[in-house]
Amino acid sequence: MNKLFTIVFSLVLATMFVGLVAADVAVGGVGAGASPGDQPPRICVKHRDVCIGTCANPPGVNPLDYRTGLYMFTGESLQYYIAVRDPNGALDIGQVKIRVANNPEVLCNEISSWKWDYTCDGMGELHLGETDRIYECTLTAEPQWIGLRQVKITAYNSAFQPTDGTHIETWYFNPALSLSVETSDGLPIHFEDMPYGADTPEERTVHSLNRLRVTNTADGGVNMWMFLAGTDLFDPSGASKCPTTNVLAIEDNMQYRGWTGTQWTSWEGWKYMGKYNQNDNCVVSPESHCYGGHPVPASENFDEQKHTGQEITDNILTNSGTLEVEFKLTYPMPCVGTFSNGQIMVFGKAI
Repeated sequence: MNKLFTIVFSLVLATMFVGLVAADVAVGGVGAGASPGDQPPRICVKHRDVCIGTCANPPGVNPLDYRTGLYMFTGESLQYYIAVRDPNGALDIGQVKIRVANNPEVLCNEISSWKWDYTCDGMGELHLGETDRIYECTLTAEPQWIGLRQVKITAYNSAFQPTDGTHIETWYFNPALSLSVETSDGLPIHFEDMPYGADTPEERTVHSLNRLRVTNTADGGVNMWMFLAGTDLFDPSGASKCPTTNVLAIEDNMQYRGWTGTQWTSWEGWKYMGKYNQNDNCVVSPESHCYGGHPVPASENFDEQKHTGQEITDNILTNSGTLEVEFKLTYPMPCVGTFSNGQIMVFGKAI
């Protein structure tokens, strides 16, 4: 009986104690949270190249890796190496794309290393995997892309919200190449009469009475390397001999001298004509030739036989620029006839 009373009394005391605690404490609460904010990523361009294909095989867009304008042809590529920084952490960086206005986007490829120091202008030292990622972005021009278009780089965060980089370029895709070729008097290239009694080669040398005028009329600001070739001169009547057949060969007998701006075949630097060859290719320095044609203007040290010695800037015709060329001809002995069937040909190779 005493034991039962003790147990009951203890339970009553315990109940009274709990009731007392709940009665003198008020309980309330509010929600809690924090956010660092969703900061947009930043894009830094470390390096860029213009090249053929994927830029995997140097030297670049041509054998000299030399281009002076913002134009691009089908199959040529624009390549960037970039760093992307997200203050919220590298995990917040989603896709990165290189974009051309009104055309499909191209995904950039994340890479783990590059050949330069791990810095980028405006970002300082990169922290790969923490806040930064690095990418290689390659855009290859397609044949249907024509005219002026902007190229930009866009980074997307993990919520696929885009942020454009500040580096934007404007390119002219697939410009049409063209030349305006005429003579100073509208007539074919023609020469002085050979003086009476001319015996020596010097005395049998005559100059052209007009000049060739070539203007670069290509679209998109394209500059060109220029080359000059010709065909032999034939007498359509057949009643001729110069010196052994009815053909006046130009490679041994015709020379040229050209100029555009400060470039010219200087110091009496006449060069022998190249003979047109449809099976030839078009190659720039150090073995400059194009369908048998030689550079114009040409360096003083240009070797017509070996096609070597040409500086890359010696035969450039800038967009809308004009080149003039004069000629001289040495008649062999004997040389009888009217050699009216011939042609001077000009080739412009896009830089």
